[in-house]
Amino acid sequence: MSGTFLVRSPEGLLRLRPERDEDEAFRYRLFCESRTKEWDPVRSNAVLFEQLMQHQFRAQTVGYRSQFPKARFDIVELDGRPIGRVVVDRPGTMIHVVDLAIVPSLRNRGIGTAMMQSVIDEAQHSGVPIQLYVSSENDPSLRLYLRLGFAPIVSHPSYILLERQPGGDR
Repeated sequence: MSGTFLVRSPEGLLRLRPERDEDEAFRYRLFCESRTKEWDPVRSNAVLFEQLMQHQFRAQTVGYRSQFPKARFDIVELDGRPIGRVVVDRPGTMIHVVDLAIVPSLRNRGIGTAMMQSVIDEAQHSGVPIQLYVSSENDPSLRLYLRLGFAPIVSHPSYILLERQPGGDR
């Protein structure tokens, strides 16, 4: 799948377009802003935090590209400006939402729900389940996914694997 996709949200029409090299600074900023509360003790040391974030960002970038070589890596735009990122892998037997992040200033406004609803609609049409991992520390995202009909199938101290079957409740 390639090209641009549009998703309706309460904030307006979202445009999903493939990531480009010039998106790296935005992706890094979003990555740093999306670290959950387990990073709070490190944030007080700005130099250490920056070093760790750079290392983690590079590791995630390389890891996602090697683990999911056929995934779509998209930037989410609203009114022509980047506001998020979504990575979705479609191996055929399921849809795997690898990553979904929205800038903090636009969270809790229905954008994540609209993005996930478009994936749910695709999965319904294809008759495949959706799977995703969520950090055990990320309560807002976990609440969103549970509200959208996802159920935990594996729990670890640091993450939870969630799944939504086609035809699942909303």
